[in-house]
Amino acid sequence: MSWADLDKVQVGKPRADGSGMVVIRDERTTSAILETRPLSTLIATSRVIRSRAAIARLHDGRGTIVYHCSEIPPSFLVDAVSAAGGVVFAAGREHVNRTALATTVQLDGAFVDLATSVRRRFKVSNAGDALDVLEHQLRRRPIGKDDVVAWWTAMVELAALAGELVRADRPARWIEAPDQRLPLGLDLGAAGTIVPGAMAQTLLEGGVGSMRSLVQLTQAAAWVATGAAGRSLPMLCNRHATPLDRIHWSPLLTEQVDSPDVPVIAWVEDHDSAIHWPRGSGEPPPELRIRALANLGQIEVELAPMKMPFGTMAVVSGDFFAAEMLLHPPTMRRIAAAIGGTQTMLVGTPARGYLFAVDALIAELDDDFLQAFLLTIEGAYQEATECDRISTEAIVCFDNRPLGRVHSSVMDARRALRKAGVDPDAAEPDN
Repeated sequence: MSWADLDKVQVGKPRADGSGMVVIRDERTTSAILETRPLSTLIATSRVIRSRAAIARLHDGRGTIVYHCSEIPPSFLVDAVSAAGGVVFAAGREHVNRTALATTVQLDGAFVDLATSVRRRFKVSNAGDALDVLEHQLRRRPIGKDDVVAWWTAMVELAALAGELVRADRPARWIEAPDQRLPLGLDLGAAGTIVPGAMAQTLLEGGVGSMRSLVQLTQAAAWVATGAAGRSLPMLCNRHATPLDRIHWSPLLTEQVDSPDVPVIAWVEDHDSAIHWPRGSGEPPPELRIRALANLGQIEVELAPMKMPFGTMAVVSGDFFAAEMLLHPPTMRRIAAAIGGTQTMLVGTPARGYLFAVDALIAELDDDFLQAFLLTIEGAYQEATECDRISTEAIVCFDNRPLGRVHSSVMDARRALRKAGVDPDAAEPDN
């Protein structure tokens, strides 16, 4: 059992009165604990919080939490365990501080110190840059769950850096969130609470997205807390980075022609500087769909032809919701006219604010033109930030409406390589 494993504790047999005991083991030396002060504080606090939840579930809240150390623990560890509701046991006796600072105060300090430590390790000047570096490392070299210390360390470091980004934007404090795997959350006051550990777990398990999306979430939460009305709109999203179980959403294509990499439509509220995701389930009410699509028609975008090696591509940009013009037939008619009046187009929506389109007939007759278009979509997707990426798929549109996806064995192979952590464009190593 590792000192960093929040999932495992030792639960003793119930006592005669029905109460229980949970034992948390930390076999590290005192010097090893001292070397990781902020991380040890956060891990120990989290393990005690989750142990309290186990006692509440198994023993109706009656019981004792013992944090067992092999050597005399540093005072900061005793403070953290005591404030969270546990007792440290080492060298044959109990160690407890009845006057330790409140858990939330200790969490705030430890998260700041940990974020600073990670930033210095990467030799960058701010938490945002450190977060980008850490996420990049984790995507290129995923951590296996068998490496328990590294896995939980990465989760807490991601939460620490994201927390500092959020707190640079608005006041927030760390609090307990006992129902979470990483049982710590950021209290935003009237705007509610967010739990960075959930997104961190998604990234560690190979999901897409970025911890930076939490900043957008808090901005939207602040708007909602003020009661400000938003503008309903459809938004194309990467389905793997979207909480589909908690929002109104629709598939872009029918089930018969859909694929995991085709985007889905989320029905959101636009608050200018932030996007709010109203709670819901499945398809939106008809009146919401009608209102959102009408609002989409009020958005002005820029449409420009771009010469490619084998033909012309229309580029739509100029607004955050430019990619969503795929859902607006009048704009699609304008796009079709710009590339020669075709009835069938291939359309790509690689990232926020961009839509690419070419004549499907020309692409069907010219393999080089088709491959150039598909690689352009993939390139724009890869160049975008994680939170702005939508899809590398090309969509077939007939009569200005999405009909299916372009089947390409080459692009499917490239996607498979990237999911396996291999860059398909990387040069082969010299022998």
